[in-house]
Amino acid sequence: MFNRLFNGLRRNVSASIAAAMVLGTLFGVTAPQAAAWPIPLTAEDTNYLKATRGVFPGDDDQLLLVGREMCRLLYTGTPAQAVIDQMSGQYAATPQQTAVALRAARRAYCTQAPG
Repeated sequence: MFNRLFNGLRRNVSASIAAAMVLGTLFGVTAPQAAAWPIPLTAEDTNYLKATRGVFPGDDDQLLLVGREMCRLLYTGTPAQAVIDQMSGQYAATPQQTAVALRAARRAYCTQAPG
């Protein structure tokens, strides 16, 4: 009697696992692949990159990060001159290059930032 009960339970568990595997395979095959990279550029990104390429050191990824970091600093209350000083030291840029990047970031990303 115990063997019959155990065999019935094992059959039910095996059927459930098999069904889960079939469903997983079906959904895995039909699910669209996620496109994690590259992230499409917005109009703001494009405008910012046009203003900073060749002026501020780094590739496009770094330029985008710098612009957003500058905005974050401005929005958290850091004065503009302190942002310029910090970013120029961190990215080995001149204060003039960093000022250009900050103006571009303000126009593109942080139009309402204080300072």
